[in-house]
Amino acid sequence: MDVRDLEVFLSVAKHLSFTRAGEEVHLSQPSVSVRIRQLEEGLGVKLFEQAGKKVALTEAGRLLEPCARRVVVAIEDAQHSMEEYRGLERGSLRIGASTTPGMYLVPRIIARFKHRYPGIKIHLAINDTRSIEQKVIGHEFDFGFVGGHLISGELEILPWLTDEIVLVMPPGHPLARKRQAKLRDLSGEQFIFREHGSATQAAVGDKLQTAGFQLETVMEMGNPEALKQAVQSGLGVAFLSKFAIEAELKAKTLTAVKVQDFDVRRELRIVYRKDKHIHRAAKAFIEMAREKPGLSTER
Repeated sequence: MDVRDLEVFLSVAKHLSFTRAGEEVHLSQPSVSVRIRQLEEGLGVKLFEQAGKKVALTEAGRLLEPCARRVVVAIEDAQHSMEEYRGLERGSLRIGASTTPGMYLVPRIIARFKHRYPGIKIHLAINDTRSIEQKVIGHEFDFGFVGGHLISGELEILPWLTDEIVLVMPPGHPLARKRQAKLRDLSGEQFIFREHGSATQAAVGDKLQTAGFQLETVMEMGNPEALKQAVQSGLGVAFLSKFAIEAELKAKTLTAVKVQDFDVRRELRIVYRKDKHIHRAAKAFIEMAREKPGLSTER
């Protein structure tokens, strides 16, 4: 078995699509098909079968998948060990991050890290907390940055930053004149929320439920940048991470107002598998992140 064939097999198994797998592993769809066929011929079994317009793993394919992942991870660990031996001149990092840290915090760390270690290649993927958690467990990321509730006992969890979620509105909004709003002041306001499954939305929802208060939702958006544009356009007000609105607060295109007795905070964390060898580049990145320069919203 060729390790590259196993990498291609795992990509097809993940996407259940030869085309999407090809995009991920940088091969044409015919090349992916050739590699899968070679692997099947070498093993003497069928690994995939047609299921409508998609493909599905056969029983043999399902048996091979965890074995193939262990082989690929072992090879990667060997490569990382050699990178450690050579120092931090070359290497790679695969990082996952939920939306707020992925869009507004981790890129700053990457910029500093690349300045110090230009030979390390970094891949950053942004998704919701649950997806990042599963992909860290599945060895798809070396580590992750998350802000939601974690359910797996397989992860080592490092505290990182405290994220404050604030009420945001355009500067001309009536509530913007208040130094502090009360929860009853929000009655009648039209709210734009993050999508269901967002850690920000979950934190606000839990607090509202505890307070026994219900807000009128006019729309939900999956992207905080789109949500900010909607608020700036006067479509409603929103609860957003303070990290997400730093630029707008400085430019005075948005205003943040505290709500009395409605303090919403959540802990951002760094996570990795408990049984995973944390190689030198990953350790250096995590250490740099935990130094927190330029990341605090405190003024």
